[in-house]
Amino acid sequence: MKIDRDRITLIFIVLISALSIYGVHLVFKPFYKSILWTVVIGVTFWPVFSRLRRFLGGRASISSLIVVIGIILFLLIPSVLIIRSLVDQISYAYTALQPMVPDIIEKVSSYIPFEDESLKESIIVNFKDFGKVILSYLGSATGNVLSVVFQFAITVLLLFFIFRDGEGLLEKIKDAELIPEHDIDIFIEESGEVIRAVIYGVIVTAMVQGALGGIGFWVLGLPAPVLFGTIMFILAVFPFGGTAIVWLPAALWLIYNGKVGSGIFLIGWGVLVISMIDNFLRPYFISKRLGFHVILTFIGILGGMMAFGFLGIFLGPFLLALSMKVFGLYLKKVKV
Repeated sequence: MKIDRDRITLIFIVLISALSIYGVHLVFKPFYKSILWTVVIGVTFWPVFSRLRRFLGGRASISSLIVVIGIILFLLIPSVLIIRSLVDQISYAYTALQPMVPDIIEKVSSYIPFEDESLKESIIVNFKDFGKVILSYLGSATGNVLSVVFQFAITVLLLFFIFRDGEGLLEKIKDAELIPEHDIDIFIEESGEVIRAVIYGVIVTAMVQGALGGIGFWVLGLPAPVLFGTIMFILAVFPFGGTAIVWLPAALWLIYNGKVGSGIFLIGWGVLVISMIDNFLRPYFISKRLGFHVILTFIGILGGMMAFGFLGIFLGPFLLALSMKVFGLYLKKVKV
């Protein structure tokens, strides 16, 4: 009878534990993205926080507050301005380009003949439908501003406490001795290396894309190549639609104004060079920093983006690196 009671007690404890874990999952589910972004941003700006804390004589709270305010000014304000400007410019560009599409197709047909007249009509109709989709997407995106602001507010709040209390929390985890302290240090170091490598790869690749876009504008005699190259750099860093938002309207404008060859060249340059090169450069730069094979990094980035969106650029390589590190630690334990 005692055995039965022990079994019932064990089953009860397991069920309660499982329900508690599931309940915790439901509680934290709306904040998973905020937590992940907190880790990414926190690791990125941790050296800044550490130096500032030393400069202020170890005052962690004030240092955390200053760094968080700096992050808000560095990330939130530019992002809001960029998104607002893009929404206005895309809406204006679509409205301005829509009546020009038939003329643009006629001019392009002198270079690339359309044998089937229905193809022209199909392109015009599809452009209108595409524009409606873009405008509706922008409308829904602006409608989700409150959700984005809420998530960002949670991220900022978590960042403050991660900066202020992160080292103390880490010491408590080490004191629990659930995982050897050496393995925890290796895991944290590897996580930081992955995040810094991804940020390096994203920024350097975006710089190359912006430079290539500016060169294309300069070669074709378009105005302000440095300015538009800088805008393309920003668009390549942040997930706001990509560099095509800049070079595609410019190409259509060239075609509409009779510079069909230049417009077609810019479209080819944008599609085949500017927009495609990140698929090769970003994995290359990240793999170079991490010591991974470039194919493995490419799969990690692509699979991560398909699974998690823009955040997957960081999560894909991070999860791969984590899996490889855990597997390596397991092999060491087995050999011992």
